[in-house]
Parts: sequence; C-alpha cells; structure tokens
Amino acid sequence: MSPFSIALRTLRARFELAQGEFATRLGYRQAYVSALECGTKLPKEAELVRKIVDALDLDSSDEASLQEAFEASRHFNLPPPGAPAAAYRLCAQFSEILPTLSPAESKALSAMLDVFQRSKRIPGCRGPVSTGAEEKPM
Repeated sequence: MSPFSIALRTLRARFELAQGEFATRLGYRQAYVSALECGTKLPKEAELVRKIVDALDLDSSDEASLQEAFEASRHFNLPPPGAPAAAYRLCAQFSEILPTLSPAESKALSAMLDVFQRSKRIPGCRGPVSTGAEEKPM
C-alpha cells in the first residue's frame, strides 16, 4: 500500500464514513476510492487532496500530512529524459528490489539517499567518485 492509501483509509475510518459515502462527498465512484485505499491506483491529481480536505474539513496538520502522502505516492517517470545509461540501470534495480524491502531496509536505504542528497548540497563536498570508466550510449 502507498502512503496515500494508508492516509486515506485512516482518515475515512477516523471520520467513521463508509467508503460509498466518502466517495459521494468527494464526487468520485466508490470503486475509485476503493482502488486508492488498496493501492491498486495511485492518486494523479493534486485536486484530490483539496477535495478531501474540504469534504472532511481537515485542519492544517492533517492537510499537510495528506499532501506529503500524496507527493510520496505519485507515479514517477524515472529516469528523466536525458539521464545517463547508468541511471536507467539503477532505476531498473530499484524497481526490482523496492517491493521486497522490509520497513527497516527501506528506512536504511532512505537514510543513505538522504546522506547522498545532503553531500551534493554542501559546498566543497564532492559528488560520487568516478570509476574512470567511460559511459557508452546504448
């Protein structure tokens, strides 16, 4: 399940709404809300967050949490156009391993990526070390 699926199901349960009633309040079909809650569909439109906030009259803290879950659950088209071939290989590796990671492994990988991102922002800190191997286009 995606972070958005968990957040959506949690909010609906907290407000003690049946899925059909919740879907009606949002202006969507019950089947779509079910698919979002199960994680078989990912949220596409940021407007969905606004509809949920309005329908449930969420406070700013709940709205921020829902927005964060939405952002974390978007479908990403990676790597971006123009990325080097190594980025495609890395994305392929991630797509294979991510669904199998335990929560602890996910947390460890996330921490490693955070360190890498911070090192790219620190003045004077070098990025990845080159292996000297030249990348060849495919």
